[in-house]
Amino acid sequence: MLETLTKENWEAYLNKDFQVQVDHRNAVDMNLVSVSGFGRRLNGGREAYSLLFQGPGQPVLVQRIYRIQQSQLGSMDIFLVPVGKEAGGIQYEAVFT
Repeated sequence: MLETLTKENWEAYLNKDFQVQVDHRNAVDMNLVSVSGFGRRLNGGREAYSLLFQGPGQPVLVQRIYRIQQSQLGSMDIFLVPVGKEAGGIQYEAVFT
């Protein structure tokens, strides 16, 4: 599924809530706050893009693959990297090429 999603697909989920599964019992809520294209296509495929999620201040998640779920989009595994701290919590980025 991830290989077919484009930047435009994700834009429909801006400011929507996602659940990120931290472990077998715990999940945290995150909000998709930005979808940014890089303006280039690799090997004639989709445009490379990044997603920026806003999560809570605690717990701070380490970079790794997490199962994320959104009520309309379903669930998928995405590699998230913490990239900054904002007043509202921690921001995490996922990059797709």
